Amino acid sequence: MDQSVSPSRRAAGRFRVPGFEVPVSAAPDVCVVGGGAAGVAAALGAARVGARVLLLEKYGFCGGATVAGLSGTICGLYSSGDSPRQIVFGFAHEFAEALRARGGLGEAVRFGRTRLVPHDAFVWKEVADGLLAGAGVVVRYHTNFLRAYLDGRGRVGTLLVRGPEGIHAIQPGCVVDASGDAEVVAAVAGRTTFGRRGIVQTPTMVFRMGGVEMGRFLALDPAEIDRRVAAADRSGAYDLPRHHVYLFPAPGRGEVLCNMTRITYPDGRVPRGISGEDLSYAEMAGRRQVRAYARFLVDRVPGFAQAHLIDSGAQVGIRQTRSIVGLRRLANRDVETGRKWAGAVTFSAWPIEVHSNEGRGVTIRYLEDDTYDIPFETLIPLTGRNLLVAGRCLSAEHEALASARVTAQCFGMGYGAGAAAGLLAAAKIGAQELSGAQVREWMRAHRLKSPEEP
Repeated sequence: MDQSVSPSRRAAGRFRVPGFEVPVSAAPDVCVVGGGAAGVAAALGAARVGARVLLLEKYGFCGGATVAGLSGTICGLYSSGDSPRQIVFGFAHEFAEALRARGGLGEAVRFGRTRLVPHDAFVWKEVADGLLAGAGVVVRYHTNFLRAYLDGRGRVGTLLVRGPEGIHAIQPGCVVDASGDAEVVAAVAGRTTFGRRGIVQTPTMVFRMGGVEMGRFLALDPAEIDRRVAAADRSGAYDLPRHHVYLFPAPGRGEVLCNMTRITYPDGRVPRGISGEDLSYAEMAGRRQVRAYARFLVDRVPGFAQAHLIDSGAQVGIRQTRSIVGLRRLANRDVETGRKWAGAVTFSAWPIEVHSNEGRGVTIRYLEDDTYDIPFETLIPLTGRNLLVAGRCLSAEHEALASARVTAQCFGMGYGAGAAAGLLAAAKIGAQELSGAQVREWMRAHRLKSPEEP
């Protein structure tokens, strides 16, 4: 074989898969695709309004970006300003308190002018398992979504999936696409966008350092760490392409979560989270950067002299891929002006946090002592009468998504979408006929707490 031939130079043409039949393995009221924060919340929201729920997840655990990607924090619970306080409750608070009860939640730490809460990845998996089992949700781990098919009524009639036992079909009453990548919406030719003119936020490979002298580390000013990163990069002794970095204490031990890397191609292109070739590059480049940043921490940052690299996430952290075109779009201006909506699915004070391929920093714009609402209608695609989305594939402009995509808001979106899927199944109406006000009333009738309720 000629090793000089790039794998990108693929053979031309198309291949038609021969006709085949697969078994139908389930017909739930609601099928949730993806077990991240939004997917777990959606499954529980649907189960708590009486639906029979099936949750599909490609890994052997729930958690998505926060566990597999090791982002390791609950962002979006707190206000911004001089004295941040918790303002988001509902299911996000319930999940956080379940983590705390198992010793898996740290104390809130400052993130610029707001706060976030570190958590333990293993405990996150345990809490999700327990809540799902307790609600009667059927979970199928190690199951990949392949295709979706619309029936003659414009509904998602069949999902084609692959598990260890092979390819099989699911025939759901309703579907919540919590894949993060709008996989189901794209499979039924629903309209989507991709970043700002095709440019998305950069991926990050998060890693853990152990053996840290926590007292010395916690005494550091984050701005001083940034200055040391920039100086080390300029020295030529290290390749450190991101100079604004985040380090957080992991709960209950001498470990630090390190969100420091910034992955682009050498020409500045951003790897796409929906391309196997790009993801493979990002994983390998991310591990090289992890090693460089770990060496920098040991050499140049107080408290890390005796520290060691433990591991990176199970996958590179992806911030943005497809966003649906929904009944309503969360606009940049909505976030910047703190716009409020009747029947919102959740709300947020998290800043617009843009990880760009330009420069070596991170652009952060705070909402000073204000919040904005995420309309429920941003979760309703234009295609699929029994299809909703939840999580970072909501309908949003580029900068607005850079705020709305974080964990607490994904919990809120998922819980509302799951409850709404139960409403669709019960009322036999189309998703495009729903309103946020209807969903709010349905949730109140079933005593499901909104994100404002402690």
